[in-house]
Amino acid sequence: MEDRTYKGVIAIVLSAVILCVTVYGTYLPMRKAQMFIATLQDLQTTPATSLSDLETRVSTPLNYTSPIGQEELVRNMANSVLSFVQQGANPSSTAALIGFLNGYYDPILNSGKGMSFGQDVYLEGAINEIAFAETGNQSYLDAAKQWYSEAHQLGPDRPQALYGLFDVYRAANDVPDTIATAKQIIANWPSDARIQQALQQFTATESSTATSAKK
Repeated sequence: MEDRTYKGVIAIVLSAVILCVTVYGTYLPMRKAQMFIATLQDLQTTPATSLSDLETRVSTPLNYTSPIGQEELVRNMANSVLSFVQQGANPSSTAALIGFLNGYYDPILNSGKGMSFGQDVYLEGAINEIAFAETGNQSYLDAAKQWYSEAHQLGPDRPQALYGLFDVYRAANDVPDTIATAKQIIANWPSDARIQQALQQFTATESSTATSAKK
């Protein structure tokens, strides 16, 4: 009798464990992803009309409790926010958008790990680069340089961060670093004619500016 009772308790415990694993490891991530996909589809058919509208709509799936999946959804949300910024948001709304995004992104970046952490770091650089292009705020350019540099350290053989650094060095009129980064890109990818042309244009412009300044 005791043996049957013991086996019955074990069976109940195992069933409870399996149920928990199913709910937390399968159902919740799936439900979170479904909600986010539905939100993105809704944004495509009915674009956000304001920052508060965008925040309200994307916050629902992002705040849905799930043990996994948050990093991927935040990364996808970042792309949606970037699109919204590029639609011509004014400086104040751009700052608010970046603050909203970083409210979700900062915990991931501060953790220093993740399945695609290097991509997360790079994307934060891209976010700040676009914010600088939209607002002219130097702090965004400084942040972009910081994040691109970290992304390059995490993945020195990946081209994305180097291209990002080339762009921000040009925007900052940093001649030595622009040239050095372009040379590194060309050494790794010698067929990239776009970078070669961009470097020639940059150096020609800088040379012309320097000559005019001396007159």
